[in-house]
Amino acid sequence: MKNFRIHLLVLALIATVHLHAQKNTSEIYIKGSRFTTPLVQKWINEYEKQNPGVKIVWADKNADNNSVDLSVLTYNDSLQSDKQVIYVGRYALLPIAGKNSLSLAELSKKNLNKKKLKELFFREDVFADDQKDAKSASKATVYSGNGKSSATITFAAYFGYKTADIKGRKISGDDQFLINAVEKDQTGVTFNSLNYIYDTNSRKLRDNIALLPLDVKKEQRKVLASENIDQVIDLLENQNVDIIPVQDFGFLYSKNANPEVGRFVSWVLDNGLIHNHNYGFLKPTVDVLVSQKKQVEGNGYLSSIKTK
Repeated sequence: MKNFRIHLLVLALIATVHLHAQKNTSEIYIKGSRFTTPLVQKWINEYEKQNPGVKIVWADKNADNNSVDLSVLTYNDSLQSDKQVIYVGRYALLPIAGKNSLSLAELSKKNLNKKKLKELFFREDVFADDQKDAKSASKATVYSGNGKSSATITFAAYFGYKTADIKGRKISGDDQFLINAVEKDQTGVTFNSLNYIYDTNSRKLRDNIALLPLDVKKEQRKVLASENIDQVIDLLENQNVDIIPVQDFGFLYSKNANPEVGRFVSWVLDNGLIHNHNYGFLKPTVDVLVSQKKQVEGNGYLSSIKTK
């Protein structure tokens, strides 16, 4: 009888602990772009270590934005009146080709300025007056993404176009497949974010690709030629290189969201940004960071997404 009572007591204690854990566990459902996932997952892991009562779960990729607590927004978009965005980083896009590309050999004869990049990547019937000298560009096969979270959206907008205006072949799925495409096609050219172009472990440019030569200042060209991601990040955080698209990305969530969402976002701003460089992303500018912290604290303003 005594053992039976002890057994019941143990079961009761287990049930109480389980119920207490359930009451103190707050779940946040998050949805994001695949190319930012490694960085965001790092933030999640570190936050959960410090806040064991919180569980941040990736929502199904087909989940509607209104059914998740937090979304990672990586491109220009208008905001609904009940939504707000907090910027937590920036990503940069560079044009690339396969290391042994025939297109690279042709394009390397002269550095590409903004006009030549437009000629290379965008359809000739757009801005037709600027397309007369696009002979070499026409030999290249352009690859771009067509997903809702593809950096193609940002790349096109930066140069004043829509994604439909980009030449060549559209690749479904994640933008990492664009790199696979130009590795296999000797006429292929594309563009991608730093974290896909560089190996974030070795910090070097990936083995089978090369950057297209850009018409930038001598010291900037030297940094790009270093093939070192840390030097490139340092350059882009401290200088505005007009020919290189740099885009803010951030967390989109409801103004009436679960308070834990705001605490997580605030933690990222205060503690998570130290990981941005390791994963191939730039930190927000100082001005943006200050304004975002004020906004999280409820003293700021509703941000509007912009490309820099």
